Amino acid sequence: MADKEDILKEIKDRFKESYDASDENYMEAIHDLEFLGGDQWPGDLKADRQSDGRPCLVINKLPAFANQVIGDIRQNEPQIKVKPVDSKSDPETAEIMTGLIRNIEVQSNAEIAYDTAAESSVRCGMGAFRIGTEYSDDDSFEQDIRFFRIKNPFTVYWDPAAQAWDKSDARYCFVTEKIPKEDFQRLYPDASLIPFEGGKDRNTQWGDDKSIRVAEYFKKELEKKKLFLIRNTLNGETQIREEGPYNTNWEIVKEREVESQKIIWYKASQHEILEGPQDWPGKYIPIVMVYGDELNIENKTVYSGMVRNAKDPQRLYNYSRSSGAEIISLAPKAPYLVTQKQIGNYQKIWDQAHKRNFPYLPYDADPDNPAAIPRRAEPVSVNTGVQAEIMTADQEIHDTTGLQRASLGKQSNEKSGKAIIARQREGDVATFTYYDNLGRAVKHAGKILVDLIPKIYDTARVVRILNPDDSEQMVQVNKPFRDEKTGVEKIFDLTMGKYDVVVSIGPSYTTQREESAENMMAFIQAVPQAGPLIADLFAKNLDWPGAAEIEKRLKFLLPPALQADGEGGGPPPPPPSPDPMQLIEMRKKAAETQGKELDNQEKFTKMRMQPGGGENANQEG
Repeated sequence: MADKEDILKEIKDRFKESYDASDENYMEAIHDLEFLGGDQWPGDLKADRQSDGRPCLVINKLPAFANQVIGDIRQNEPQIKVKPVDSKSDPETAEIMTGLIRNIEVQSNAEIAYDTAAESSVRCGMGAFRIGTEYSDDDSFEQDIRFFRIKNPFTVYWDPAAQAWDKSDARYCFVTEKIPKEDFQRLYPDASLIPFEGGKDRNTQWGDDKSIRVAEYFKKELEKKKLFLIRNTLNGETQIREEGPYNTNWEIVKEREVESQKIIWYKASQHEILEGPQDWPGKYIPIVMVYGDELNIENKTVYSGMVRNAKDPQRLYNYSRSSGAEIISLAPKAPYLVTQKQIGNYQKIWDQAHKRNFPYLPYDADPDNPAAIPRRAEPVSVNTGVQAEIMTADQEIHDTTGLQRASLGKQSNEKSGKAIIARQREGDVATFTYYDNLGRAVKHAGKILVDLIPKIYDTARVVRILNPDDSEQMVQVNKPFRDEKTGVEKIFDLTMGKYDVVVSIGPSYTTQREESAENMMAFIQAVPQAGPLIADLFAKNLDWPGAAEIEKRLKFLLPPALQADGEGGGPPPPPPSPDPMQLIEMRKKAAETQGKELDNQEKFTKMRMQPGGGENANQEG
């Protein structure tokens, strides 16, 4: 392994390489955010207008467009589902892993990480979140996987040679953080604070007089190993191992060299290695990017969000509205046409006439032109060209963002409901890139989790999983147990088998329940005779207090054939049919009992028929 000086040089060289490659994209994205925040006038033009007292209005329409897409993304949550791949994987274990991932997301507020990254991709073209581990308790060595949001995506720097959309082929990645010097000295008391010389590394990248930039460095290393296919000579069983046969009952069938990758983590300042090297347990760098629009120009990738193409129409809208406001504000303040001699004695009053509403304005007659009186010039009329420009700029904002008025919930020129829905769908298609890219990012996060779970949850333990309806369940993993319901012995071994990931983006379970209730109500209205038959299902999807009790009571009204057993309140199921041999034995015993009763009755009758038997029989009876 290279010494610390070589690693530190590698870190600085690679960081500069990554910084230079991403600098232009980051500067454009930062400008997009500043523009979205309201800084929309060029500095020199704004200064000139303000010095002249002319308005510089900012009618910022872009946040509404961005928030429309962000709101739709928040309503449609990405959901990770694990699927088995090979013969060693198990569908039930895949369901357990899916529930475990769902619990990890809930426990670490992954929804916030997803939303922060998606919002950033909509606004400026890129966002990010990360996956890490932490100890379950202060007195335990067991670890849990957690999501962490990255609030500032401009602290992430990737290998510029990476070609994969999810950066899975990147050789390295940096996540930087500026730490105040006081905190830095407390965290790393032995670290040096010597300043660096030369280049832009000193200021813009690595720190300033008040703070020091610390960089996490994820480095991918390839290592070669041998893979053996071995076979048991006794039963023909085959296995794949990284080592040869361990006893004489196994023989090597095939062998080959393979390259595997591992991730090594460091934390460094520009001057020294602060922490590391440490092996990251997974094979993927645990940083996930969420991008907006991607455009490749001569092998140079440009990322952008909704704001980028709408900036010029927004500037034009601001300028047109400012010009219109300026014209309107000057209309009631048309200047007076007077001579110097008419206002000479009342100069101070006339100088304030455009600011104050005087009931009258005194003046003197001009000896040179005694018939002339002060009068206003023709008022400034509203410029129809400015009004047309305002409307054009407004429409161009809609066109460049892909969201027409119907997509924003405003009334448009469409009249029929079908036409309105079609226009709204056009807006959804135009902005679907952001939904789909979030789905791709979450799918990559799912792959990271599936790779990490067997290495973090590798001991026998009880884990909590969450079902799609948010109900909880405690499950024993990596250890055999007996199912209480079936009595069958099972094992959910998270360390065995290969699993794949699919992601769906759609409404949450709660939203689906609400939509189901609405659709059921519409169905009942259309088919009233179906109401009594599905009323219990309708109540089941309601969120009212007592909805569960209503469901149980409605089940009593169902026909017997539809009444469910169990907790629904219907009649209990009929008892199972007895075993045929048991039935024969029962009948045999019944016949024997009946035969004995007949014998006793015959004896009793004979005794009564004998002389003197009646009295004795009555006494015995």
